[in-house]
Amino acid sequence: MGSDQGTPTTAEEAPRDAGASRERFPHAGELELPAELDGWEEMYPEYFQFELTDDRTDYERGRFWFWDKKDTTEPVMPWDMTISAQAWQIAMAQNTSRVFAIPPSMSVDIRVVAGYVYFTGINVDDEELLQERAQIFAERSEYYYENYDALYNGTWLPAVKEIGNEIDSLEVPEKLPEYVPEDVITEGKGQSQSTLDVIRNYNRLTELALEGWQRHFEFLYLAYLAYMQFTETSRELFPDISDDAIGKMVSAVEADVFRPDQELNGLAELAVDLGDDVTDVLTSDASPETKMERLRETDAGREFIDRFDEIKDPWFYMTYGDGFHSYKGSWIEDLEAPFDHLESKVGRLQDGEELGRDFEALQDERDEIVEEYRRYLDAEEREEFDHAYETCMTVYEYAENHQFWIENWLHTIVFRKMREFGRLLVNHGLLEDAEDVFLFNRFEVAELLEEACETWALGRGAFVSERWQDRAAERRRTFEAAKEWDPSPALGEPPEEVTDPLMQMLWGITTEKVNDWLDVESDTGDESHLEGFGASSGRVEGPARVIEDSADIDTLEEGEVLVAPLTNPAWAPVFPRAEGAVTDDGGITSHAAIVCREYGLPAVTGTGHATSFIETGDQIRLDGETGEVEILEKTE
Repeated sequence: MGSDQGTPTTAEEAPRDAGASRERFPHAGELELPAELDGWEEMYPEYFQFELTDDRTDYERGRFWFWDKKDTTEPVMPWDMTISAQAWQIAMAQNTSRVFAIPPSMSVDIRVVAGYVYFTGINVDDEELLQERAQIFAERSEYYYENYDALYNGTWLPAVKEIGNEIDSLEVPEKLPEYVPEDVITEGKGQSQSTLDVIRNYNRLTELALEGWQRHFEFLYLAYLAYMQFTETSRELFPDISDDAIGKMVSAVEADVFRPDQELNGLAELAVDLGDDVTDVLTSDASPETKMERLRETDAGREFIDRFDEIKDPWFYMTYGDGFHSYKGSWIEDLEAPFDHLESKVGRLQDGEELGRDFEALQDERDEIVEEYRRYLDAEEREEFDHAYETCMTVYEYAENHQFWIENWLHTIVFRKMREFGRLLVNHGLLEDAEDVFLFNRFEVAELLEEACETWALGRGAFVSERWQDRAAERRRTFEAAKEWDPSPALGEPPEEVTDPLMQMLWGITTEKVNDWLDVESDTGDESHLEGFGASSGRVEGPARVIEDSADIDTLEEGEVLVAPLTNPAWAPVFPRAEGAVTDDGGITSHAAIVCREYGLPAVTGTGHATSFIETGDQIRLDGETGEVEILEKTE
């Protein structure tokens, strides 16, 4: 595949629905990629590439694929595919197909085009198989729901922490020694353990990363399915109930994903209590490193630093992106974001504002809404409602907690350890930059490390090839070109109707959304009016602030409406500045939807292309109940 495979087909060129024929998106082989992307295929494992064989092409062209913008808004580095596709594919697919046997959802298949990840859902249509799976699912899910607290706190969280701590403890030398230690001889250790350790520890790292993703999906679909069951129960009992009302009934959740913001609030409050010696430093224009040095000069500053050091592990293990891109970095490695947030929070406190959520008020509102709806039910209906609600509230926190512990905390540790292997390869002359290790897939990195061990074993002066450095430079150019490319939102023939509830809830993909994509591809859409999910109630007008990269979130100013492809946990500290939020992607259980409900902000998610039509400074109106967004006035 590549730019030379087939004539590009656009939605406009394909026939519009006239019964059997429908307008469609291009197939993967019909995509016209820029010349700069020629050869991208060698960067990624074959299994994840489209149209390798004729029978595979028939399978792929018979399915509808959508770009997973919820998790991978940018192309994925070759090594990062280890967690964003390879580990994900196994863990996600087996969870639905082999572990819990979720009746209608067999699994999700994954492909990649120039680093962009596409999904397709594989559903179950056979009635006999549906019944078989329904029985298995009922038995297994019931056990998890009834024992969730013990399984989560007693098994899941300790296991995840153990995985991260073991990865952190893996020893990676900066450089293999000139000569092995004397105890290799005196203790009969059988030659050098150094080379064995390098290979063994890299293999262990990848094994643990895969194991972490087994844990990632352990409760995830059960949490979403509990929400879906509560939603279905609510709609059966109250046909006119809104998505927002359902969302509010499961708000005020004490999830770990909110802790980084809560800890920053506590630090800002401590700073104000400690006085000018701390607040003057935090609100200055200095770099984080300079601020830390200045804080250590005073007793108050040292007290602040002590508290800062206590909470940064684990709560500053927040990635600057969505957790799937090594090059985005993390707060713990680059303190720019937490110090920017502290500066803003200190300023708000000094202006007399309060920080954070009014959690008690949110709980009161939630409980009041729940009780209001319960009043309309008879005893039997109330029992059905209560069971669905209690199950949902028991496990729903996991939908957010897994993002912090796996996609932020664990991934930060994984990427940090990979950089240690990168530095080893630099010190042995195979790479020029430690970051280049991510330009090779996990099998190639194993080969790189083995070659480093082999050249070391040959002794000082052994020949070291520059081919890896040359390949890294070429791949860097290809990857940067991929970041500039705008992929198709979908591939292939869209379904007559999108019925998969997980696709709707998680990715915000509905029949209307797909048709909207087709309209945009054909240049027939209304660029002043957008529709998505009414994810958090309220109606607001204001100037838009379009933010497409998490590195720019601090540009959001008070009173602006945040417009983004999607949001992730690292964005939480800026939400109090916003009047509301609009996202391209995500459904009613997306991060933006959940956080906006927690902060009482109007939100519309899953608009498809708000960031394409809206510009910073545009005056916009959004309705968090109807899901409508209007551009009232374009900026000059």
